[in-house]
Amino acid sequence: MRRAWVLAVALAAVAACGRAGERRNNTSLSFETLPADTAGLANGAPILTSFEPYRLANGLVRARGTARLPDGTRLEISILHEGDPSPVMRLQVPIEAGRFDSPPVLGEHGPIAEGDYMFDVLARFDDVSQPPQVLSATDEGRSLRGPGMGRDRAGVAVFHVVRRGRV
Repeated sequence: MRRAWVLAVALAAVAACGRAGERRNNTSLSFETLPADTAGLANGAPILTSFEPYRLANGLVRARGTARLPDGTRLEISILHEGDPSPVMRLQVPIEAGRFDSPPVLGEHGPIAEGDYMFDVLARFDDVSQPPQVLSATDEGRSLRGPGMGRDRAGVAVFHVVRRGRV
C-alpha cells in the first residue's frame, strides 16, 4: 500500500510538471520594444565634416577638423598603429565654433614615428563625457543624425568614426 501511495504521489508530481511546462510553452513569443528607434541614426549629413592629422616642424603631431556639434562637445581621439588595438596616444578635444584642434602629441620617447595611423574619434553623450549644455542642446545626443551615430549597449547616444592618415 505504501508503495502504491508513493507511486501515486510521484505520478501526480510528474503530471503537474507536465501541465506547468504546457503553460510555459503556450505563451506567445514577443519582442521588447526599445525606447528609441536606432535604425536611422546614421542617416543624414556627416557630423565630422573634415579631419586632418598633421605634423609640426618640431615633429609633434596634431589633429584638426570641423564637426556639426555644439560648442563644448568633447571628442576623444585615439591614435593607433594600423592593426594594433593599443593606442599610441589618447586625447580629448573640445569643439569651439564648429572646429577642433588637438594639443601636440608627444610619445614616451619624443615625437611619434612617421607612418600610417588610424584616428579613432569618439563622443559619448552621457553626463560623464559631456557638459550639461551639450546634453541639453542635443537631447543627450538623441537629436543627432549622421554617419557614425549609434547607441551603446546601455542605450547611450554615441558618435564614433575612424579616419586613416599619414603623419
